[in-house]
Amino acid sequence: MNVRRALLGCTAALATLTGGIALAQQENVIIVLDASGSMWGQVDGVPKIVIAREVFADLLSDWDTTRNLGVMAYGHRREGDCADIQQIIDVGPVDPNTAINTINSVMPRGRTPLTDAVRLAAEQLRYQDEPATVILLTDGLETCNADPCALATELEAGGVNFTAHVIGFDVAEADRPQLSCIAENTGGMFLPADNAQQLGEAMQTVAVAPPPEPEPVDAEITLSAVDAESRDPVSGVSWRILVSGTEEFVSDSDQDTYTLTLEGGEYIVVADAGEAVGSSTITVEPGVAASHEVPISFPTETASVAAPAEIPAASLFQVTWENPDAADQDYVTIVEAGAPEGTYNDYARVREGNPLEIVAPDALGAFEVRYIDEESRETLGSQAVTLAPISASLDAPAEIAAGSVVRVGWEGPDAPNDYITIVEAGAAEGTYTDYARTRNGSPAEITVPDAIGNYEIRYVVQQSGRTLASLPVTLTAVSASLDAPAEAAAGDTIQVGWEGPDGPNDYITVVEAGAPEGTYTDYARTRNGSPAEITLPDAIGSYEIRYVVQQSGRALASAPITLTAVGATLDALAEIPAGSSF
Repeated sequence: MNVRRALLGCTAALATLTGGIALAQQENVIIVLDASGSMWGQVDGVPKIVIAREVFADLLSDWDTTRNLGVMAYGHRREGDCADIQQIIDVGPVDPNTAINTINSVMPRGRTPLTDAVRLAAEQLRYQDEPATVILLTDGLETCNADPCALATELEAGGVNFTAHVIGFDVAEADRPQLSCIAENTGGMFLPADNAQQLGEAMQTVAVAPPPEPEPVDAEITLSAVDAESRDPVSGVSWRILVSGTEEFVSDSDQDTYTLTLEGGEYIVVADAGEAVGSSTITVEPGVAASHEVPISFPTETASVAAPAEIPAASLFQVTWENPDAADQDYVTIVEAGAPEGTYNDYARVREGNPLEIVAPDALGAFEVRYIDEESRETLGSQAVTLAPISASLDAPAEIAAGSVVRVGWEGPDAPNDYITIVEAGAAEGTYTDYARTRNGSPAEITVPDAIGNYEIRYVVQQSGRTLASLPVTLTAVSASLDAPAEAAAGDTIQVGWEGPDGPNDYITVVEAGAPEGTYTDYARTRNGSPAEITLPDAIGSYEIRYVVQQSGRALASAPITLTAVGATLDALAEIPAGSSF
């Protein structure tokens, strides 16, 4: 008989098993294997031990590696020894190949001390402290003068959550009650098996944990708007649902009572009643239906504001206002829809005129422009607006000489104080070196670092420090050369020819030979052209002329020069009358 072929029907059969006693995934499990001499008996021409090995192989090949399993055997080492019980696989994560090889090495030969084997398995699982499950696979009754039924009662009484399942393989009908009591007394299951297929089905029934029920993902949510003061229902409401944190649009509706299905998570619910806007942040529990009331405050408005319905994020926009009783300190601001009274971002005092200019936040979604009474901090007028996404682009050479000035073409929102800068590739947000404000037009001129390697040019939104666009560039090495006399008289003025990057404020100077970087005496800026004129120190000795990159103080080139002594002569009368001129 082909045992594996007999087991192919197990999966289909298991699909019909409902209400079984499959194991909880968090429990530890020990299978007790009968390896007594009777397991050499045959079923359908195949030794029972061979069938059991095949069942184990099928079970272990699909075992959930997150569940701990151990295997204990009895009667496999010595004949006539009731103490022949051994833990052949320790409780823990299972390596299927190793476990199968271990079980295949078991050779039946001895007696059936199944009672003590079950006791030892329970103790190994610390059944008095933790949930524990023992599965006994046996083809016969206890042969070592012990009472398995009494043991089962004892284990059930002393255990936290102890369960024993029993599979009686080729056990006579009359002998089954002596085994089934083990399962019955511990809340387990007794499953008789008369052939290979039934043995496989029985083992799968008690040993395989069912897949967890999928967690519900969605929930039905009902939204309604109420007056914040009276709690009366508000009609004529437009709804807008956004994901909290990202402001991603989810849904909208013009229904006064809005019922929709949402995934679990946090959402911003905006209720726009035309005269006023209210918002709430709600938490949706997966699978839990809920109703939410969104309060809307209706201020007694004596002022009004008008602004574009859609405003690019972080941009400067105009607001017109009306208020017959305006005070100089009243102001107009922009805040998130439904923000508490007194909240403000950028603002402008009404005394500054009409219209006013204010800067929108660097954010997306539902906002409102408010006219605020300075004395009471109350909103006297408001208008709902939406902040829209902004973008930018950059145009510059892929390779740039280190320390040089580069012209960067750009397109972008040109929000107040936005700037173009260059930083090392991957630098943290907010990092900058030299920069140019976008208000100065395109192209922008910036001086790149005096270093080589991978960098990026960034368009940065000043308000938030956010990089709106970036462009990778490579800074390449630069060099310089000098043409000067090898010797010159100390204190003399010489001309020095040079070639180099002519970076902003680069200069030519003369210093003592070996002087530290950054040392200088008289110098001439390279922007004044070549040759440069410099006055030498009034001292003799070894010196060097240097081409210095102003930005880093690095000497890009040097040439040695020796300063020599200079002489002088005098010609006068040997004798001169006192007080006279000569």
